[in-house]
Amino acid sequence: MKPTARFFTILSFLALTPAAAIPAAAQESPSVYVVAAGDTLSKIAREHRTTVQALMKTNSLTSDRLAIGQKLNLPIPETARAETPAPQPSDVPPASGSDASVRPPDIAGSRSMTVAADVLNVRQTPSLDGAIVGKLPFGAVVQILEPGTEWSKIAYGSTEAYVFTSFLSDTAAPAPSASLPVFSTDTRGAERLQAIVQPLLKTPYVYGGTTPDGFDCSGFTAYVFHQLGVTLPRTSEEQFAGGQAVPLEQAMPGDLLFYDSLNKGRVSHVALYMGNGLIVHANGNEVRYEKVENMHKLYPFYGVKRYLTEWVE
Repeated sequence: MKPTARFFTILSFLALTPAAAIPAAAQESPSVYVVAAGDTLSKIAREHRTTVQALMKTNSLTSDRLAIGQKLNLPIPETARAETPAPQPSDVPPASGSDASVRPPDIAGSRSMTVAADVLNVRQTPSLDGAIVGKLPFGAVVQILEPGTEWSKIAYGSTEAYVFTSFLSDTAAPAPSASLPVFSTDTRGAERLQAIVQPLLKTPYVYGGTTPDGFDCSGFTAYVFHQLGVTLPRTSEEQFAGGQAVPLEQAMPGDLLFYDSLNKGRVSHVALYMGNGLIVHANGNEVRYEKVENMHKLYPFYGVKRYLTEWVE
């Protein structure tokens, strides 16, 4: 074959060869993202299951400005976040050999207990056939009206309802997360907070809401603090600008925890710390409890601020 013909044959072969056949070294690494028109850091973070904060740290960025064609190294994804299934409601007995932490506790004489399941169904009658009237998250404190071996009657809002006794715990403190510091066990003020917060649970989220008819996140914290005789600034950013900064591991009941829930590189959400690694907040749907551990997996954390210093003196 003539050299010229051989040359064109090789070119034809390369043109027809699929991209998968080209050596990997010639392709862009999957951990590198090339900025396209219309991209923003929050958009890229959302599509690649990471955060703006992580992207900026990984690429040593000092601003959120991007250029078309700019290459960004993607943070290593959190495998646990992608693989951990969503909590499922529980109100059935644990299987034989299950963790002892969910065995029926001795609750005779108890006035309140905490939920030991990720999500616990609240039923209208003490039966699996009873209508589900609500759900309680892990760590929620419930008032026991009538303890029982299988079902316990609890106060639920302004009514009475039933939950499965096996998923109630005498111990208020959940096991600490390996990825978070161990929180202080001092619970001064927690009972007073609980009395204010309990009637507000399940209040619907309303943007700009500041009353029990509906709350947004900062409207909820401002309302709770007003009941304690403390006036807070109106927005989460303003609340973050005030108060006394406190390390996360020293958080106490009544402290405020701040997050960037909108991935805009600034504070956009506030939650009230209740002790034992739990917060209560207006989360976009309703006022509810949440684990601090879960929040740290979802949003960039900005810090803790303390306004109720008299509880820790």
